[in-house]
Amino acid sequence: MTQPVVNLNQVGMTFNAGRPNQTVALEDICLTIEPGEFVSLIGPSGCGKSTLLRLVGDLIRPTAGEVQVNGKSAHQARLDQDYGMVFQAPVLFEWRSILNNVMLPLELRGMRRDERRQRAAELIKLVELKGFEHHYPWQLSGGMQQRAAIARALAIQPKLLLMDEPFGALDEMTRERMNLELHKIWRETETTVIFVTHSIAEAVFLSTRIVVMSARPGQLLRQIDVPLTLPRGEHTREETAYFQVETEVREWLRKAKGYETHGVEVSE
Repeated sequence: MTQPVVNLNQVGMTFNAGRPNQTVALEDICLTIEPGEFVSLIGPSGCGKSTLLRLVGDLIRPTAGEVQVNGKSAHQARLDQDYGMVFQAPVLFEWRSILNNVMLPLELRGMRRDERRQRAAELIKLVELKGFEHHYPWQLSGGMQQRAAIARALAIQPKLLLMDEPFGALDEMTRERMNLELHKIWRETETTVIFVTHSIAEAVFLSTRIVVMSARPGQLLRQIDVPLTLPRGEHTREETAYFQVETEVREWLRKAKGYETHGVEVSE
């Protein structure tokens, strides 16, 4: 039997516990993610989607429950570099070329220079940035910078890729192109992905499964399988199944508003 990549067991997160400004961000989260899945988290603003992603990535520790990645604690998985992470901002080093940015994780691992150059060149080709290896981040568009950030995250060949609204700041046409490219990369690398988004269309196009979260305190309200054919492309958005899933997600998001509680706003 295949071991899950991620297993969350009754996970909760409370900020400022026991203080007047205590906020329950997440409550009783139980979620299993299998190898090769592309799972999107979607829900009302402030529901804790990004908080959940940070718990999986061991950027913060839960106040209740257990987070396991590849059969070990999230903390150990981070130490073992089982993760790749991509955030809304590309967070590239401006003084390093695109090639050197992509090579950075491999440098930190002590890989030989010729090996890391070869690996970085392969990834740059994968994200369609060949010819821009020696450009600097400030010389590239926002979409190109995000592609470089994805290449860097994939450099260590992670079993799990965590993505926090990576295309949220892009215009609609660039975002659709990035969706196509990310889908292609996911198919080619077979990496498991957890993807945070506010876009229903994006979640439906990319995912094998969509997790709809309630308003704060965030709970798992509904899990929706996405039965769209693979590979996906421009034709996907014309499929009947696409509109059916999009409608179902939208209806559950409307229901999610009814779970809203009052309190201090929690950053997404």
